[in-house]
Amino acid sequence: MKNILVLTDFSQCSRNAIQYAINFLKNETCCFYVMHVHKSSSFTLDDLMSSATANVYESVLKAEKKRLQKLKEELENTSLYKHTFETILAYNNFIEATHKIIKEKEIDLLVAGFNGVSNTSEILFGSHTLSIIRRIHCKTLVIPEDVKFQNPKTMLLPLDAKDDIESKTFENLLLTAKDYGMQVHVLRVYETESTGNRYDESYLLKHYKEVDYIYHAVENVPLDYVKSCYVQTHEIDMIGLIVQKESVFERLFKHSSTTAISKTLKRPLLVVHP
Repeated sequence: MKNILVLTDFSQCSRNAIQYAINFLKNETCCFYVMHVHKSSSFTLDDLMSSATANVYESVLKAEKKRLQKLKEELENTSLYKHTFETILAYNNFIEATHKIIKEKEIDLLVAGFNGVSNTSEILFGSHTLSIIRRIHCKTLVIPEDVKFQNPKTMLLPLDAKDDIESKTFENLLLTAKDYGMQVHVLRVYETESTGNRYDESYLLKHYKEVDYIYHAVENVPLDYVKSCYVQTHEIDMIGLIVQKESVFERLFKHSSTTAISKTLKRPLLVVHP
């Protein structure tokens, strides 16, 4: 059984991410842990005063517990697959709470929505999702708010000159795509001239004969430009990213505001870390 952690703020964006993940994992036996993180800043004086004779934690989080339970019941009543659902209500620093549950529940995949919103109630799906991608070392599926589920048939896997094609991280992405029946477009981008692409091709041919892949190497072009052009000229359903310090992810969204990123991010991201 796979353990899946899904983050929710009860918005439509988060519900869309949950539904996408359920359909994406329809052939897997999974336990979905649906987690809401209660912000400490949302505790008000009225909350505390009204809790004088009751447990503060229980009183303040009562509404969230009810919403989580309702969401769980909705998911259970509509699920068509071998999935079970549990709820988690956390009161902690957002990243710390996510780290804690990933470790405790031995999470295989983290799922979050993305709408690029910041400084609003939908905090999970703007800057917080970007923080997850950068700081949470767990395989993560990020679903843009406007993306509805269709069986993904192709994955773009962009690599820069630093990404190691022999790494377990690369293998993880490639085999995940294979398991879900996706053709992988491996796109190696050298922003200067290089002759390394011949090694890539020979390595792929030797070790991944069972994987349906296409390989391209591009030189002397910025990575973000190559990625943008490629997804416009090819049928790409999902993007796989290896995220490390000064990685492809940072380069793709370099100098981008949250709003600009949300306009750029139009396909699901499957993110892995070394």
